[in-house]
Amino acid sequence: MIITKITKSKKGNALIYADNNYLTSVPMEVFIKSRLKVGSEIDENTLEELVKEMDFNKAKEKALRLLSLRAHSKKELTDKLKNSSGEESAEKVAEKMQSLGLIDDRSFAVSYASELFSKKLHSVSKVKYELSKKGISNDIIEEIIEEISPDERQNIEKIFEKKHFDVNDEKNFRRTVAYCQRLGYSWNDIKSVINLYNQT
Repeated sequence: MIITKITKSKKGNALIYADNNYLTSVPMEVFIKSRLKVGSEIDENTLEELVKEMDFNKAKEKALRLLSLRAHSKKELTDKLKNSSGEESAEKVAEKMQSLGLIDDRSFAVSYASELFSKKLHSVSKVKYELSKKGISNDIIEEIIEEISPDERQNIEKIFEKKHFDVNDEKNFRRTVAYCQRLGYSWNDIKSVINLYNQT
């Protein structure tokens, strides 16, 4: 096939016609990179490369949009990109964002763990689990936990205050203990804080 006409769409894409028939719409950035022009031959391999470039471009735009909203781990970003782009494009774009310094797993992990500890009062085990789900390596997790993990019993006390813990109210007692356990706290640590309430 020979490209016989190239026009610009209202959205700014290049509309390519081959053998006088409409062929495809290509983002202008991808079109310029392709160096295609009227008279160029376009075969299946060229079309395949165009599709790959368009997929990469789409993933890149989505990545920049996501990162403008909040920080992401590399795995988290890759997984989100895979929802609308191919696996190869998602992984390449995530690598690109990392090389540009737009994603940094350690920086992300410190910020995320700090939020889980201070705002959501999660336990160390729960934070480790959540960081692991985001694709953070065990080495980084252990390093960060060593640096910023709080006193777990103090966090349990904060939860008790938040839930208006009352040892004499069985319903409140059970709900509060269950809530602490969902956040990953061990029964031994919970019990030690309960004992403090029993002494008052």
